[in-house]
Amino acid sequence: MFWIFALLLILLALGIILPPLLKKTIIDSDDRRDQNIHIAKEQLADLETAFGNNEMQQDDYLARRDELEQSLYSDVTVNKSSTTRYTKPSIISTVLIALLIPAITLGMYTKYGDSTAADPATAQAAKKVPMTADGKPDIDAMVSGLRKRLEEKPNNPQGWYMLGRSYMAIKRYNDAAYAYEQLFKLQPDDPKTMLFLADATAMANQGNVAGRPAELIEKSLKLEPNNLTGLWLGGMSSSHQNKHVEAIERWTTLMPLLKEQPQQLLEVRQLIAAEKKKMSPDAIATLPQTTNDTPTQATQDVITPAQPTVAIDPKSIVVTVTLSEQFKSQVSATDTVFIYAKAMAGPPMPLAAKRIQVKDLPITLTLDDSLAMIPTMKLSAFPRVKLGARVSKTGNAISVNGDFYTEKKDILVGSKQILVIDSILQK
Repeated sequence: MFWIFALLLILLALGIILPPLLKKTIIDSDDRRDQNIHIAKEQLADLETAFGNNEMQQDDYLARRDELEQSLYSDVTVNKSSTTRYTKPSIISTVLIALLIPAITLGMYTKYGDSTAADPATAQAAKKVPMTADGKPDIDAMVSGLRKRLEEKPNNPQGWYMLGRSYMAIKRYNDAAYAYEQLFKLQPDDPKTMLFLADATAMANQGNVAGRPAELIEKSLKLEPNNLTGLWLGGMSSSHQNKHVEAIERWTTLMPLLKEQPQQLLEVRQLIAAEKKKMSPDAIATLPQTTNDTPTQATQDVITPAQPTVAIDPKSIVVTVTLSEQFKSQVSATDTVFIYAKAMAGPPMPLAAKRIQVKDLPITLTLDDSLAMIPTMKLSAFPRVKLGARVSKTGNAISVNGDFYTEKKDILVGSKQILVIDSILQK
């Protein structure tokens, strides 16, 4: 059945594309003139709108308006005596297109498509998404189904990785360690896999990185000395072993790699400060001084604003939002700021969103179900989300190039987060 529908779609595409190619093409100068006039009028209207919204300087506006008016005048005053030309259809081009469309379609599906989708049994199974009693997708049942399929066909690294991430998201750390163990068997020399397994194993043991997690961390750091996760966990491992200097050295090495992530940078500084409290003054004096001991402007932006103590509901996110110094001169106090949480995958509609103005920054607020855009899509139904903030000069909820923004992925619901708007959107 799948291939019948595929063939019908290909024939439909050919039926739409080929007839115009087999006809003589009429080129009428009057039609071309009318089209040019229409385009010029649209461009002139857009130019007037942009100037009225103070999006361009007066000199640029006048120069571009003169060019458009001259072009419009030329098209209006062109000789009315039109000429009509006919172009003959190209049989060779038509035949080539008729052959290439099916070949390219089938070739791309073979390479990028899912061949199992053509299997009626697979298609039927895909429709049977397990649901809970309240009508929501049953995450546990879906994860169990994925595990069953992987155990039947275990040679699937991507599948084991996704299973491990799913178990970590729902805090089933023993199961996550099992999934990453299977991934490790398939990719024993991959440093990232070693860290996935180390992290899951440690979490399954109440955060204790001693033993095998520490061994995996050390092995991964030998392969990738500047791996962010490796340095973070490596510092934890050293700290658990009371190797305070080594822990501080690893976290100090990590700091320059986090200059674009002020929240994580702040956490590393706190870890180093806590580690120093475990050391004697003489031992602290022997530590090398680095430029990283001076807080960066981004970190100061995070530390400076008053951050009131807020009780965190496990079904909400408390977020502090600030604007980077480099953009403060490029926005106005009344520009709109959207603060939102979205699902990691699925519809782009936010699970929770708050609209404020630049003058309200810095701000600490709570995203929860009371800010849901759709009653059936609530923040509390998702363990991890994407968290972001965006400045819009137009006030439009749809992002556009040039907006100032920041966005973080895989944020745990029930946590406290810091966002610094420090990037320019380029789609």
